[in-house]
Amino acid sequence: MPGLINRASSSPLPLTASEVTSCVSGYAFGMTASLTYGNPETHPFEGLFVYPLDEYTTVVGFEAVVSRQAVTVQIKDKAKLDDCYCLPNGRAQDGSGRIGLDEDLERIVFVANLGVIPPLESVSVFLSTSSELQTLPSGAVRVLLPAVCVPKVPQCSGESTSLSGHLLRVDRHSCVAGSPDPAPKFCLAQLLESEATNPTEYEFSFHLEIRGPCLLAGVESPTHQIRADADPSARSAKSIMITLANKHTFDRPVEILIHPSEPHMPHVLMEEGDMTPAEYEQHLKGRNDFIKGTKKDPSPEKKTEIIRKRLNKDIPHHPVIMLNFCPDLRTSQPDLRKTQGEFIFLIDRSGSMSGVNISRVKEALLVIFKSLAPACLFNVIGFGSTFKTLFPASQPYCEVGEDLGAHGGQGPSSSGAVAGAGPCCL
Repeated sequence: MPGLINRASSSPLPLTASEVTSCVSGYAFGMTASLTYGNPETHPFEGLFVYPLDEYTTVVGFEAVVSRQAVTVQIKDKAKLDDCYCLPNGRAQDGSGRIGLDEDLERIVFVANLGVIPPLESVSVFLSTSSELQTLPSGAVRVLLPAVCVPKVPQCSGESTSLSGHLLRVDRHSCVAGSPDPAPKFCLAQLLESEATNPTEYEFSFHLEIRGPCLLAGVESPTHQIRADADPSARSAKSIMITLANKHTFDRPVEILIHPSEPHMPHVLMEEGDMTPAEYEQHLKGRNDFIKGTKKDPSPEKKTEIIRKRLNKDIPHHPVIMLNFCPDLRTSQPDLRKTQGEFIFLIDRSGSMSGVNISRVKEALLVIFKSLAPACLFNVIGFGSTFKTLFPASQPYCEVGEDLGAHGGQGPSSSGAVAGAGPCCL
């Protein structure tokens, strides 16, 4: 089961306190959890913190405190792990405590080796994550706290609350081939399959700040009674603070549903970077790749190329835009329900697309046109200093698309939009 694990026995340490501070900004969810574990054993052991991930969540910060010593993590590519032969079950052969994950596990779990946990010692774990929230068909936004932060406590009737009852029996499903071994073997995949539980109740604190993408129609919880507090000086009901109205009962997850007043309208949210354009310009001029690249070619095109290559490194410095759209398919027209999808092609008509670039993109667009299903909808949007659509609204491909493909993309009003093309299917 996830949480802080005794690596030798694969048994979890009991959680004594969980403090969750979180914020919903539009459709993004940021969470910081302070988790305190206790080691009831009279002997030391190696501890692993195991945190499951889904495709919408990433860990953005981690620190643990063991015996007044801070433990942080460093993530490296497996090719750069010197002298570390890593097994598919997440074990390191060199005894250094390093954890190597195979491709299947590295996308669904975060693992940190905390080293040796002294006997009868408390361990504090500070974890920060960022997630993209999913919308329900109604347009409501769902927040569900991770089970590691709010593990269930088994009821006394029929379920043991002892630590031995929480020992993960992995010896029957060993991850390592060979003869059976009476000692439990550490298996990360097996840990992820079991539910996060805790033998006893623990201190729990929960705060959620909601900054809606628009005015809020309501906030509810299908699992708990909640209290909503708004800033008396707030000009609108876009920002509120949510806490639990009663003590957590430890027998259910914590789930919050947020209802925007305009759930089926597109919402665009922007978050500023940590640098102004002038500060980033100065930062860029000090980078080696920029200095070397512009020394050979000081053109604006070369500068733009370098910025694009550095985008993954410099994302925190730039503004980020998030678009969320949850269409109400229940009220769609009957003929739209029969369509095989809608395809919008964005065409770059700027000066950089002149010459051979336009020709190549035009050829690619024609191939795509001929590959579309007859029942689908499509449209083309050309952009440069301004933008222009091929049709006022998306059209069925069977009516006009085949004609466009047969005439080389030169349909009505298409000479400016289709010919200078760089299609990107959304």
